[in-house]
Amino acid sequence: METMGPFRVTARLTGPTGASEDVELLVDTGATLLVVPAPLAQRLQLVARRTQAVVIAGGQRASWPVADVRLGLDGGEVTTPCFIAPSGPALLGAVALESLFLAVDPVAKRLVPVEGFALAGTPR
Repeated sequence: METMGPFRVTARLTGPTGASEDVELLVDTGATLLVVPAPLAQRLQLVARRTQAVVIAGGQRASWPVADVRLGLDGGEVTTPCFIAPSGPALLGAVALESLFLAVDPVAKRLVPVEGFALAGTPR
């Protein structure tokens, strides 16, 4: 199976006090959550609600704070949990993509809209 090369998208992140910033996010479908580096999290005044065990590159294990952030991307906007990483790039992970009903087109290296599913709740 061929792996997808990385690509970036520009999004707007907004913290709980209204502080916001346009950020280049590296699209990483292998990341569970949006990942916000600590310096950016401080500027956005994000508030950690808990910590969560995380496996990072190379298989190392760590415990990172988790906060909520408002994510605006491709005309959609959603509040999503994010990891606050000590350093490194900002990453757009799977939960945020799914929350915005977006998927990755690996050939065109872009995000594409997808439909939501609620099959269990369909009337008979």
